[in-house]
Amino acid sequence: MAESHSAVDQHQHGQAAAAHHGGGGGHASTKTYVQVAVVLALITAVEVATLYIPGIPNSLLVTSLLGMSVVKFVLVVGFFMHLRYDHNIMRSLFIGPLIIAICIILALMALFSAFVLLPRPH
Repeated sequence: MAESHSAVDQHQHGQAAAAHHGGGGGHASTKTYVQVAVVLALITAVEVATLYIPGIPNSLLVTSLLGMSVVKFVLVVGFFMHLRYDHNIMRSLFIGPLIIAICIILALMALFSAFVLLPRPH
C-alpha cells in the first residue's frame, strides 16, 4: 500500500516539476483519442470511396485526397504524437524540417517531371 502511495506522490511531484520548469506533458483523455480514431477511420473511408467514383476529374480527385491527407496528418501529429500539448519551440522544431522536406520533395518532383498525372481507367 505504501508503495502505491509513493508512486502517486512521485507522479504528482513529476507533474508539478514539469509545470514549474515549463515542460509539456498534457495529454488528451481516452474519449478524445477514440473520437480522433473514429474521425480518422471516417476520413479514410471517404478517401477510398472517392477513388471508386467514376467521372471525377483528376485535378479534383488529387486535390480532395491531398486535403483529406492533410487533415489526417494534423490529427495524428496533434493528438497521437502529443504535438498539440507541447510548447511552441517543439512545434517549430517539428514543422521547420517538415517544410524543408516538402520543398525538397516538390523540387525533385519538378526536376523529374513527376507532376504529370497518369490517366485512370474508366
